[in-house]
Parts: sequence; C-alpha cells; structure tokens
Amino acid sequence: MRSANRIALGVVFACVLATQAVTPAAAARGTFTFYDDDGGAGIVNPGDNVCYPLGTTIRRVENRTDRQAVLYLSADCVGKSALVLAPRKTKDIKVAAVVFTRTRR
Repeated sequence: MRSANRIALGVVFACVLATQAVTPAAAARGTFTFYDDDGGAGIVNPGDNVCYPLGTTIRRVENRTDRQAVLYLSADCVGKSALVLAPRKTKDIKVAAVVFTRTRR
C-alpha cells in the first residue's frame, strides 16, 4: 500500500508541475501597419515571438501595439535585426519582416 501511495503522490506532483509549466499564448494588443507604394496593410493583435513576413517593398511602419517590434531585412527573421521599434512609434525604413517582443522593464 505504501508503494501505491508513493506512485499516486508522484503522479499528482508531476501533474502540478506540468500545469505550471504551461503558459498561455501571449499577444500584443493593437495594430502594426506597414506601407508600400500601393498602400498599407496591418497585423492586428500579433502574437509574441512570431516572424511575420511583410513583403519586399515596405517603406514605412507604424507600431501601434503595446510590444516592441523587431524589424528584419530578411523575410524569415534570420540574422541581425535592422531596428527595434518601440511601441507607439513610426519609422520610414525598408524592411521585410517583424517579430513582436515584450518590452523589458
């Protein structure tokens, strides 16, 4: 009986640890708008740490989210970032992709 209690306690402990390790998906609140020669488009409430390809002719970006926007010259967000755009900022820049991250405090 003592073994069964230890096994049950171990299973309960493992379940508690597993549920604490799972965190809900995070997302920015707001809209990130990007412009090319034909007009603009936007990403509404983008997820954190997701690479969003924007296209190859982007000329201007507006970060109206509550996250910082890490901008990349490559469409796959590989390599060094071109710029980190703070929340509620606008920049004229040629970029190909963006990743949203929480602002460090």
